[in-house]
Amino acid sequence: MSSVAYIVFLLATAVIKSRFTDIYASKIYTLNVPHVVRNGTGPIDLSCIYNVTKDENGLVIKWYHNKDQIYQWIPPMPPQDIGVIDGFAEYPEQNLRHSNSQSIIHLKMAMIEMSGEYTCMISTFQEEDTKGTKMIIYVPETNLSIHVSSFNKSHLNLTCVANGAQPRPILKIYIEGTEVNNYYDKTVETIKYKNILFATRSAIVENPLEPLLLECEISIPHTDYKRRERIVYYPIQMLSQISSASSYKIGDVILIIYIVLLLK
Repeated sequence: MSSVAYIVFLLATAVIKSRFTDIYASKIYTLNVPHVVRNGTGPIDLSCIYNVTKDENGLVIKWYHNKDQIYQWIPPMPPQDIGVIDGFAEYPEQNLRHSNSQSIIHLKMAMIEMSGEYTCMISTFQEEDTKGTKMIIYVPETNLSIHVSSFNKSHLNLTCVANGAQPRPILKIYIEGTEVNNYYDKTVETIKYKNILFATRSAIVENPLEPLLLECEISIPHTDYKRRERIVYYPIQMLSQISSASSYKIGDVILIIYIVLLLK
């Protein structure tokens, strides 16, 4: 056989083998996992849709959370689970009827610890296949506030504080609807105190002469969650003027009452 004919023979063999493998080998088609879920909500389903041919045997289905195995199913035995889904997973009978085509984990509730990468792996004595995707479990903040303090004689320190948000949120500060461009810290700082995460972002701005609308915005990466908290800041000199004006008005009222009493 010439070298050219031999090469053609090898290519033809590879193509036939590839087509044969696609037709007869076990294969995962889709992995359906919610992309974003709010902590404490549910139920949710994690489903792995695949195909195992009649010629294959020794089927085992496994699920992994990040790199930790959390599930194993060897039909006709019932599934077994450990790790982050232990105590939250249910397996209704109708979800176990099609072991050659689907594996479904029914979770009663999504918890923050379940956030991460999920991988489904199917294997037989002949073949195996895997597919992975990510699920984000987020926790909204319990409190969002903006604080104003003196930085020096000419500038103020604006601090946006969010309590309890996970994963690490994005914080932005707005003045009269425009985001500040001179943040004191480059990224959001996080501090854990008594098992509560505090996220902060600060900016230094000049002392204003007029009242300002200040806003603190929180958003959580890779989710649609976003919220703003607003306050109106009055410069100290304006507050003193308002206080003085109020004092004058009260004094005038007292004087009028005193005169009326004398005339009686």
